Amino acid sequence: MTEKLLTKPPFRYLHDIFTATMGKTGFGEGMFQGEELNSKSFEDRDSKMGFLVKVITLTEMMVGNKIDIKPSMVLAG
Repeated sequence: MTEKLLTKPPFRYLHDIFTATMGKTGFGEGMFQGEELNSKSFEDRDSKMGFLVKVITLTEMMVGNKIDIKPSMVLAG
């Protein structure tokens, strides 16, 4: 994990981290299916945005607090 990747992570990096975490811990299992589990299937901004919204919503549900983050800003880097 380089500082550059952690400062402005590309979508694929975030996707890979999330799916690896899900595979090891089960966190988010059942919320994502089919093509959503394949980082190469995300070709447009809307599909990436949908994935990020799901991850953020799931995380908010688990921590019990609203997270002050905008998926559009995450995609913008």
